[in-house]
Formats: sequence, C-alpha cells, structure tokens
Amino acid sequence: MTQTRPTRTSRVKADPVPRTVAKGMLRSIALLTVLALASCGSVGESGSPPPNIVFVLADDLGYGDLSVQGHPVIRTPNIDRIAMEGQRWTSFYASAPMCNPSRVALVTGRMPIRIHRAGKNAWANMPNDEVTIAEMLKEHGYATAYVGKWGISGRFDYDGSHPNDQGFDAFYGLVGSNDAPLRDGFERTYENIKNSTSADFPISLYRQREAIETPAFQPTLTKRYTKESIRWMRENSDRPFFLFLGHSMPHVPIFRSEEFEGRSNAGLYGDVIEEIDWSVGQLVTTLEELGVAEDTLLWFSSDNGPWRTYFDLGGSSGPLRDGKITSWEGGFRVPGIFWWPGTIAPAVVNGIGVNVDLMATIAALSGAAMPRGRLFDSIDLSPTLMRGEPSPRREWFYYGQPGNLWAARVEQHKLVLESWESLGTEKQIGWRGYANHLTHDPPLLFDLNTDVNERWNIAGRNPDVIETIRLAIKRHRGHINANDH
Repeated sequence: MTQTRPTRTSRVKADPVPRTVAKGMLRSIALLTVLALASCGSVGESGSPPPNIVFVLADDLGYGDLSVQGHPVIRTPNIDRIAMEGQRWTSFYASAPMCNPSRVALVTGRMPIRIHRAGKNAWANMPNDEVTIAEMLKEHGYATAYVGKWGISGRFDYDGSHPNDQGFDAFYGLVGSNDAPLRDGFERTYENIKNSTSADFPISLYRQREAIETPAFQPTLTKRYTKESIRWMRENSDRPFFLFLGHSMPHVPIFRSEEFEGRSNAGLYGDVIEEIDWSVGQLVTTLEELGVAEDTLLWFSSDNGPWRTYFDLGGSSGPLRDGKITSWEGGFRVPGIFWWPGTIAPAVVNGIGVNVDLMATIAALSGAAMPRGRLFDSIDLSPTLMRGEPSPRREWFYYGQPGNLWAARVEQHKLVLESWESLGTEKQIGWRGYANHLTHDPPLLFDLNTDVNERWNIAGRNPDVIETIRLAIKRHRGHINANDH
C-alpha cells in the first residue's frame, strides 16, 4: 500500500524503536523469523510515518580516507558534517572483504556463506529467491530506487539479475564494477590502469533495462549518479522513499569530473574522494530543501576496505592493518555513519556494527515486516541509534574465499585463523598482488582496543579468551548450517 507523506508540521516525532523486543534477539547472531517479526514495531504505529531511507555506499573506500576518520590531506567537509551531527561507528564492518558478497549481505540481512549455494563467500550471483531490503520496503509502501554500481549479479540476462527484479522501481547505473569488461588486448598493469580511459572498459550504463551508453563515460559517473538521485528524490518526496546510491568510485580505474581535477592535495585519488564528498553534500542539501531532512535516515559507508595493491590509485586503511581481500581489519572495517537530524543524537559509537545488520535495523525503524521463512544474521541496531544504548552486537565472523572462516571477534578480542597479505608490486597488482597465505595453528589473538594494527599476538597469555571465541564459533556454525524454514 502506497503511503502519502504528511506535511512536516503534522509529523509527530516519537521513539520509533519497537515497544517489545523478543528475549535474546539483540544478542543473537542469527535472527530467526519469529524473532524478526517480534521486532516489527512501527514508526507509523506510534503516530509518525516511516522515515525515508538513503544509503550511500562507496566502492573500495578505506577506513582512513575521510578527514573525520583522520586523513591528514583529503578534505571531506560534507561527510564530516553528517558524522558529527549523527552517529559515527568506529567498529563498523563490511560483511566481506570484497564487493559482491558484502553487497549481498547488505541487501538481504544474510551472510553470503549462508545463501551462496556453493557454500562460499567469494563472488557469486545472488539467488532470485532471496528477499532484499527494497522488496521489504516496497511491500510497506515505499518508493524505491537504485543508482550506481549494482554488483550483486554479473549480468542482466537471467531471472532475478536486475535491480527491477529485486524490489527497486527505478535503476540507473552499471551492472558491476567499472573495470569489467576490459577491451581486447588491454593488459592490467599499474601504468595501463593509471593512464586508462573509458574506452578501455566497455561497460554499459543502464536506465532500467536499457543500455543507454557503451562504454559508460566514467569521469562524469559520480556527477550523473548524484543528479539522477536528486531528480528521483524530488519526484518521490511526497511519500516514504528508499534510495540506494552505490558509487562506482574509488574502485579502480578511478576518474573524476573536470571540476574536481587537481582539487585535492592528495592526487587523483583525493580528487575522487572529494567529489564523492561533494555528492553527499548535494543529497543533504536536497533533503533540506525538500523539507524532509528530519524525516530521513542517511547511512554512509563502503563495501570493503581499500585496494592497496593499486598503490596511489587505492585508499588508506588509516591505523588498521592491510586492506581489501585480507582478513585483517583494513579489509573489513569501514566507515559507518548514520544521520537523522532531530532523531539520532550526535555520538561516537565504539561498539560493533555490520552492514548485514541494516535489514533488521531498517525493519524496526520503518515498521516493515521482515521476510518470512528464512534465517537472518541481521541484528537490530536501533536501540543504539535511537536511545544511545550499547551496541547489541557482541560478535563478528570474518569469512574469505572460498568460504573459509578467517577470523572471529568477540567483544574487543579477535582470533585469526587464516591470513593473507597484500604484497603487490608493479608486476603483481590487483588479485595477483595477494600472497603469503598462512593458516595459523595455533591461532593469533589480538586485543583491538589496544592494538588495532594487529601486531601483538597475545594468544599465549589468554587461553580463556581463546576458548570463549572458539565456543562462539561453534554456536555460529550451528546457526549457519541450520536450514531455512
């Protein structure tokens, strides 16, 4: 049922957190459907309409690429603003250290290791029978749109592959990453990537199901995604809307528009990040001009850590160890910023949150019903967002390809079972730049409160902590191996 948005003066602010929450739900790693349904108290039920939801997801942006996260040179005043006016989570994670499985978890609330049929956490097309956040919100009366990189399927020629098949009314963007396909004869070397043009990557730009530009002209992608997002929000501001803006940048190859050429003091990469920051500012300004900023939750993050094997074309993980595709914090930990003026009080949150948690959180905030007949790995973070309570998530499990459990975190302690290092050279970039795969027996243990760089192995002094994490792994595997019903 379509819901019409009332005027701002008729909106009554109320606590949108459910009045009743099933016992144990907030601390459970896998939310059973019964628990999810018990959490579905609605904003509308308490007198206010559901909020607009805006997701802004960068591609391969590092934990340390924002000035609010400590970058000494790159300037991100617009993102800094929403971080300071909202909640900035310092231990927020992508569900995987690479794009596709991370995005699959984000839109479904289910870890890829659970839903990819081959039992893996690597790149795989999402099955059509999965239910997305967009489908959940569309059923609840939301207008829905996806702008930018899709990346949940590798092509648009099978059932369920297109955003229009997964609950999004409108789509404008690319099938996947901006580096595929390569033109015939193009060799993936550092110099070639750095000096490439759009013609080297003959990927198509789509509007709905029609390819409207091949190859997509990449220097203006960020600008065009922003313009399209603003146009769509203006056309749908009279009803609750869900906009997912998935930027193609700063995934290599990186491009920026003429207006941002040489804008930053951090080279091409800095220019790209500062244009993304400009884009966030344009969205916020539009929400304010439309008079719906106080009716809107905006979330900003990245799908995984920086691609460090591309040197200056990749970003910074700040104080964290390593980056994309590795089991270290730099591969999984990303910016996590929540902005909802007048509703979310400014705070820095040090508790654990994961992008897979967005499904249950959005269900709770919107009053939408979680999908039936399946198990979830999503935890409702709204008690932290709305009331400043400690994060309900206490554990996280780091999966890599081809589906191995690389590490596990309980509270501040992280147990590392397997690791990779990014050891790229000019001849070994991208996927080939990862080496030194190690299985750690005995495993390594780090206290992330005092050693976020993961350098000091304290396993020998903490057998009790290791046993606690092993028991958590055992419980987690039982949940993952359970069948949907």
